[in-house]
This record gives sequence, structure tokens and C-alpha cells, in this order.
Amino acid sequence: MKWIRGRLLKLELKNYRNMFYVNSRLSFVFAIVVFVLFVASCNDDVTPKPRAYFRIDIPEHNFIHYDSSSPFSFDYADYAVVSNANNAAHPYWLFLDYPKFNARIYLSYSDIQGNVSQMLNDAHDLAFKHIAVANDIQQKLILIPENKVYGLYYSIKGAKVASPINFYVTDSVSHFVRGALYFNFAPQNDSLAPVINGIEKDIWQLVESLKWQEVINE
Repeated sequence: MKWIRGRLLKLELKNYRNMFYVNSRLSFVFAIVVFVLFVASCNDDVTPKPRAYFRIDIPEHNFIHYDSSSPFSFDYADYAVVSNANNAAHPYWLFLDYPKFNARIYLSYSDIQGNVSQMLNDAHDLAFKHIAVANDIQQKLILIPENKVYGLYYSIKGAKVASPINFYVTDSVSHFVRGALYFNFAPQNDSLAPVINGIEKDIWQLVESLKWQEVINE
């Protein structure tokens, strides 16, 4: 019995030493692994990646001249559609739709009857109503004296801005046109930037080609 007990004690002591040796090696290996992972994590590039968006193809900019019974004519992109707003009180209001992008430019026309200052203030207020969600509102003068076209262009920056482009033009005597671009869904203008930039070119073509004309009543 003593021999067996002594043998068991020796085996137990040997097992303890082996366990201590194994545990020590495991602890050492674990420490090395933790250190390597820590160093690797320090070398990782943690720079935030830019958000990816679906590619949006913009058609080529070819233009059609709109010359109807309205008091003004202009060029518009051939992938857009012009229609009358069917507003009895304002027969010359127009829609300029972009079906491919589910977007619309609202064009409103008004006769100036000694109230041009009020019209200018209203156009300014309508553009700046987006200030609460805008990052910036950039303004650019429109001066085309050969066509008697004068106005202001508003580029309204911000992901949640409902109308990223507003503008108005007038001859300051008889005619006043205001335009505003809207999308028919909740705005996410970061992803729509290529579309907005493309339509912006169309708007400048519209403005630069716009001419006032007398309405011929049939």
C-alpha cells in the first residue's frame, strides 16, 4: 500500500509539473497571440470609407426648343417632358418632368403689375425656407441683357433638402418666371448628386435660351 501510495504521489506530482508546464506554455502562446493581434489592429486602416451609391447614367444633353402659346420660350432636354400644369388661375404654369429620375421642375409664370418687389421677396423666401436642413445656399446672378433676362439662381446644398435648385428670371417690367426642382420621393441628395448636376446643366440652358414673347390669342 505504501508503495502504491508513493507511486501515486509521484505520478500526481509529475502530472502537476506537466500541467504547470503545459499551462505555462499555453499562457505564453496566448500572450504572444494577444500581442500580435494588438499590433495588427494598430496597423489597420480605420479611415471611414466613403458611402457607396448605385451608378446613375445621365443621358447626353440634347435640347428641344419649346415655343408654344406661353409668354416665354426656352430650350429643354430631349429626355424631359413639358406639360401644362392645368391651373385655371395660372394658364402659363408648366411642368418639366424627368421620368427617368422621377423629378420635376415647376415653372410658374406671373404678369408683373407693379408688384415686382413682392415677387422678388416671395422667390427669396421660397428658396430660403429650406435653410433649416441646408448646409449652404449658394446664389448666382443671372444677367442676359440681350434677352432682357435678369434673375437669381439658388443652389441649395444638403442631403435632406427637398428642392436643391431654385431660380427666377424677369424682365423687371412685364414678365416673371420662377422655377424649382423637386424629386417625387424623400430626398437623399448625396446619392442624387450626379442627377442634380445633370439637371443643373439643363436649367442653365433653359435660362440662357429663354426669350419673352407676346401671347397670340387665337
